[in-house]
Amino acid sequence: MNRIQDLVQNFQDHISKVNSENPDFFESVANLCRTYGYPLSNAAVFNKNLLKLKDLKYILVADNPGVTEQEEECYLVGKAGKTARNIFKNNSLVSDFDEEVAVLNKTFIHTKSTLDLKKLKEFKNLFVDSQIFMANLALDMLEASSCELWITGCSELTEKGLFAAYLKTLKERCAENPVLKKRIFFYPHFSFGNFSKNLNSVRAAHPEMSVREALKAATLNIFGK
Repeated sequence: MNRIQDLVQNFQDHISKVNSENPDFFESVANLCRTYGYPLSNAAVFNKNLLKLKDLKYILVADNPGVTEQEEECYLVGKAGKTARNIFKNNSLVSDFDEEVAVLNKTFIHTKSTLDLKKLKEFKNLFVDSQIFMANLALDMLEASSCELWITGCSELTEKGLFAAYLKTLKERCAENPVLKKRIFFYPHFSFGNFSKNLNSVRAAHPEMSVREALKAATLNIFGK
């Protein structure tokens, strides 16, 4: 876990640097938050729950920090997060979510809605850099462990989508180390029950499968052939 802890510390340091060196960025995100009627606490958001990791079994990637996440500095703690935790608990995938699941995002930049990221046009370079950083963080954690990497919410994970830079980085790293692809799985987002619907459709079609087998069969084809 020493390597994982080093990666977490580097992530925390990077977020502090982004927030301290980009006051205009903070103000732009704050202005966007005001249009929705709430104050901004953190524009670039670290996940404090990563400091609780003890026995890494899964790396779980969502989109970007929402309102509750930027307030609490924790990822996946809103409605989608509760759904995710219930899925891991109800299927006995982990015994302690915070100690065994490293929750990351495709970008550390906060917006109320993921699509609001498009409104931060003047910080396009920072947005792209954030995706590259987060993709490398997820893959560095994967290389430093024997766990699985689950990437959820794939509608914008395309070559022309909002998270194109994240996908490009994944592909480049996997081209360098093809073995990684065997431990990377893509799923619909946990919101609106999409993750569960996808998994349940596989289990209905293949009742003989265990939960873990169905999860592997339910992965979306994002990498292509």
